[in-house]
Amino acid sequence: MSDSSETALERLKGVYFRNEQMRRLPLEAWERALQAGKLRALAGTKHPLFRLRRDFRGFAAGTVFGPGITLPGFPHIPRLFRLSTGVPRYFRKPFFAEEKIEGYNVRLFRIGGEILALTRRGFICPFATDRFPDFLPDLPRFLDDHPDLCVCAEVAGPGNPFVGEWPPYIREDVRFFVFDLMKVPEGRLLPPEEKYALLEAYGFPRPEIHGPFEPGAPEPLLDLLRRYEAEGREGVVLKESGGGTYLKYATPASHLEDLRVVFPYLGDVPPEYLTHRLVRYVLSRWELAGSLSGEEWSEVGRRLLAPLSELLRRVDEGEPVTEAFRLRFRTERALRALLAHFRHARVKVEVRKVEEKEGYLVVELIKIYPRATAFWKQKLEGFAVVD
Repeated sequence: MSDSSETALERLKGVYFRNEQMRRLPLEAWERALQAGKLRALAGTKHPLFRLRRDFRGFAAGTVFGPGITLPGFPHIPRLFRLSTGVPRYFRKPFFAEEKIEGYNVRLFRIGGEILALTRRGFICPFATDRFPDFLPDLPRFLDDHPDLCVCAEVAGPGNPFVGEWPPYIREDVRFFVFDLMKVPEGRLLPPEEKYALLEAYGFPRPEIHGPFEPGAPEPLLDLLRRYEAEGREGVVLKESGGGTYLKYATPASHLEDLRVVFPYLGDVPPEYLTHRLVRYVLSRWELAGSLSGEEWSEVGRRLLAPLSELLRRVDEGEPVTEAFRLRFRTERALRALLAHFRHARVKVEVRKVEEKEGYLVVELIKIYPRATAFWKQKLEGFAVVD
């Protein structure tokens, strides 16, 4: 056993005896999970933390354990493909529709006086940890008043380090949107009405909220989605009054944007990513528009193929497939931590420019996609494929 493995086991024991949720299972079960790679120690934190890479013995993937604290993985919300039949099937009470923001979600919590942001998979997000004071200045007071809650927020905008899509009304940098409050350690999400009152009291930015809607009257909700479609927004998350059922629904424009953004990186995504989004596009477009025509398919073709001519030219000339990012940091320490996170995740990154501007460290970098590059390059160089 390596020194690092022995150190991780010792840290695990220290966390285990101070974590009530972990003690639901014998220590040996967690030790085996650590040795099998199902449980991983998080690096670069002041306090020992462990994350679950996949579901394990009743705990969801993305759950993080520390001394005296358990942050459950954020639940996956089922997707509706048709509102007019899906809403009455699942809802018996009035419900709210919250705008679904295109970005990446984090769970913000405090441990030992330090506030950290966790990604869905349970990694510490250095970027969100660094930037939350710009958008959630009252978060420390909220966590003082409600130590049994963690804050679930979407980080969205062209200045985020992970996602190539964002709401059209965010033109630069990022914004934070608090969309849920989670009870810890049990992982229960607060009912909408209780959550809305707390968001208002602490001045937290939030997605647009509409409703309540009645399950048997779909037209007002369909009208809202038609407006979101026209404005290029992602969709809605439907939340039952009093808590309970959660469902999500995305606009055709969102599915088409997913396809446009990912198409150059086909070597890095599974083929079913494309087919799933084409199915979603067809069904949502048919429901909101009332029909499908040749115009829709022309638009699909235009959106998918428009960026490819330049991409193919670059790859044919020997350049890699890349994606550019422009990020703002409050501290150099956060930039170093994000670059370390990319190295750990085996994401190839090249920093192009760093400058101080208006109190921020502004960083321009590119991500390099070797598999996507190989996907296009092999075909352009005339290699045959058995299919």
